[in-house]
Amino acid sequence: MGEVLALKHRPQTFEQVIGQETTIRQIEGAIEKDALGHALLFCGTRGTGKTTTARLIAKALNPGLTAGQMHLVVTEVDAASNTGVDNVRELIESIRYASQGHRVVIIDEVHMLSKNAFNALLKTLEEPPPKVTFILCTTEPHKLLDTVKSRCQIYEFHEVNVQELYSYYMEIVRQEELGLDPEQVHGITLKANGSVRDGLSILQKALSGEQEADTSKQYFELVGSIYSQDVATALGLVSELRKAEEARVIIQTLEKWFYWCSMEAFGQKTPVRDFFGDTELTFDLAHLQRLFSSCLEVERNFTATPNAKIVLEMGIMKLCL
Repeated sequence: MGEVLALKHRPQTFEQVIGQETTIRQIEGAIEKDALGHALLFCGTRGTGKTTTARLIAKALNPGLTAGQMHLVVTEVDAASNTGVDNVRELIESIRYASQGHRVVIIDEVHMLSKNAFNALLKTLEEPPPKVTFILCTTEPHKLLDTVKSRCQIYEFHEVNVQELYSYYMEIVRQEELGLDPEQVHGITLKANGSVRDGLSILQKALSGEQEADTSKQYFELVGSIYSQDVATALGLVSELRKAEEARVIIQTLEKWFYWCSMEAFGQKTPVRDFFGDTELTFDLAHLQRLFSSCLEVERNFTATPNAKIVLEMGIMKLCL
């Protein structure tokens, strides 16, 4: 089997990071002016380039080191599986020892650290040893203590817009000779939900011979049935979608569709415009806002019970009321 697409096409320079031009420009400017902080906080949805950019910063701070030597100065920690205070203390102790180059500590999913672990980290974030930079990455910045955020330079990573993702995936399809047509790539782009990595994972299935179902038309029909309060049709469509996607993903995708329809109400062209054809679009914006809010409530309910099927179907029924 060939190389994983997400690894093969991982950006090797700041210029190759797509969809984050403003953030990358700010970071490059700070590096050039020697004004980069010793503690950085990268916030944004999954798959938008946070960890990749952190690694590129490590390379920029260590221009003379080979790839092999970089492993000696870069430490990556997954906070989801290293949540305790002892893990943080061990990390802090390890960076006190002198090493070649500029030490960079990357902590992914930093919001998963325990409160005690955060407290153990605070002093080092405020006064780290010389030539040490901490880069904290999170998809949920609201879970971080204010005392942590106040010690960091904060950089936002946004969802990549559909057109930019589509062009990027089309180029990869061409390079890898995947044989997907534009309509299939457009469907993959919508499913990527602004995440570069998620779309590459879907393309990976195509590379291995597994065909990814394009569910865009089904979502279009589902949105229509919910909007028109057709419970039976909506539940039937959800049953079909569950054969290919998890319940939480279905609700999250519906959130995106209701958001797009809301933007269409203001005359902004979105990825769903093509599904309506030449129909003159008229939306009840207040109704769309209620549907979006209900989706958020359903998504929160997934944590209340392990039975995702019941949560999803009861949620769809409520959306139709």
